[in-house]
Amino acid sequence: MLPNEAHAKITCRLVVNQDPTTIIDLLARHVQRYTPPGVQVTVRPLPGTAKPYLVPVDHWGNRVAEAVLTKMYGKAPYYERIGGSLPICDLFLSMLGAYTVNFAFALTDEQQHAPDEFFRLSSFRRGQVAYGRLLHRLGKS
Repeated sequence: MLPNEAHAKITCRLVVNQDPTTIIDLLARHVQRYTPPGVQVTVRPLPGTAKPYLVPVDHWGNRVAEAVLTKMYGKAPYYERIGGSLPICDLFLSMLGAYTVNFAFALTDEQQHAPDEFFRLSSFRRGQVAYGRLLHRLGKS
């Protein structure tokens, strides 16, 4: 027996200068274009979008975070440009003209946002110490 209905949820990680509304429109047109004959498709965007956000690597807040991490681990951190969905970051920038400092301690094998996600207590404890140091140093800046 074949199912008579299927559903799919598609999320997109956007990069700087991409507009969420434009991407939704392009995706909907792509789905419509490649829908097989005899199949009915409805594209229904979910409420809420987030603009892509990028903190300049040389931002002073990043330098403070780097100093904290260097002191904790004895070597400079590795910068990795990754995507994420934190709508508040763009609001801080657009409304307040302020960048945020992204500072986290989850490890890649902890499967962030997956059904089998977990977080090591050692990472949690290390994060508490690091955040205390970060806030102390930001307060001095």
